[in-house]
Amino acid sequence: MKTDTSKSTILVISMGFLILYLVFHWQWAVMVALVVGVVGVLSSYLSQKIEWVWMKIAQLLGYIIPNILLTLMFFLFLYPISLLSKLFSKDPLMLSNQYKTYFIDINKEIDKKSFEKTW
Repeated sequence: MKTDTSKSTILVISMGFLILYLVFHWQWAVMVALVVGVVGVLSSYLSQKIEWVWMKIAQLLGYIIPNILLTLMFFLFLYPISLLSKLFSKDPLMLSNQYKTYFIDINKEIDKKSFEKTW
């Protein structure tokens, strides 16, 4: 059985618009909060439709925002760090020909106890 979460979603939307009013002093935010709250109390059908629209907006933002955040993180943090590493290190990635191989050979006997409590 699916639970009806539309009433709590309507409450969250109303409180969000009231917080917008308190922060930015936008008069229209109070009106929107009042209308959404009254619709949520009076009509179960309309509150479900408002919740559906709200969830579709959240889904759309879920597709867009992570890509924007990852792009910003790459270009603002990772790329400058890599440039600084290239500027100030002789061999930042050990790409010179001084090493014959990068494989590390560990001569250790593996027994049954090695696989117990690995962490």
